[in-house]
Amino acid sequence: MKKTGLGIILFLTVALLVYLNNHSTIYALNLHAVSEAGPPVVTEEGILFRFKGEDPPPIYVMVSGDFNDWEEPLLMIKNMHDVFVYIYNTKEEKAIVLKEGKYRYRYLVDGIWIKDPVNNKTVYDNYGTELSYFEVGTPVILLEKNPVNVKHNKYIFYHKDDAAKNVYIVGDFNNWNPYSHPLRKNISGLWEIEIDIIPGNYAYRFIVDGVFRKDPLGTEIAHDKFDNKFSLIKLPIK
Repeated sequence: MKKTGLGIILFLTVALLVYLNNHSTIYALNLHAVSEAGPPVVTEEGILFRFKGEDPPPIYVMVSGDFNDWEEPLLMIKNMHDVFVYIYNTKEEKAIVLKEGKYRYRYLVDGIWIKDPVNNKTVYDNYGTELSYFEVGTPVILLEKNPVNVKHNKYIFYHKDDAAKNVYIVGDFNNWNPYSHPLRKNISGLWEIEIDIIPGNYAYRFIVDGVFRKDPLGTEIAHDKFDNKFSLIKLPIK
């Protein structure tokens, strides 16, 4: 049974490594370029875990912790530098991956649980087990596409622009009123607004410091009779 389980893990590891080699743009963050181990880091793609074993190198490495409620350990991928990597990017409400706080974790290396050997931040649980941890200062929000459905007909629009002084959203859903829907900067430094929108198709734009812009997180484009481009959303009936 143990040999069978190890064989399955080896097969999955090889299969996922082949997939990663053939899909180098799966993340904007180049996982091939990760050459050293290190504590978990917050990236725009999610939380990056990095592990590199000693000689002989481990056959497989998995990770689990508070971030995934200590559920099924997550299989990490070994890249060309023999670094095992994993991006945690499971989204919760409002496209938040992790809220601010402290997150404990451990690595499962060839069937043995260990703390992170390159992270000096550790705590002990109620059973006296030493666990590594990392901290998230502001919520990690994964920006993929707008809008993000919160519930029923409530949607959040995000916009990233560190230099902007003010951002508004205008569209069919607010009769193109340029002042009725200002975005506010959240604690993660992103502009956001929550809007009630009934199902339908809507053209819209952002107004960033007085300049009309398409939504960089928009997935569809509409054109008017003058061939001006607008972002377009299609909201289905829930």
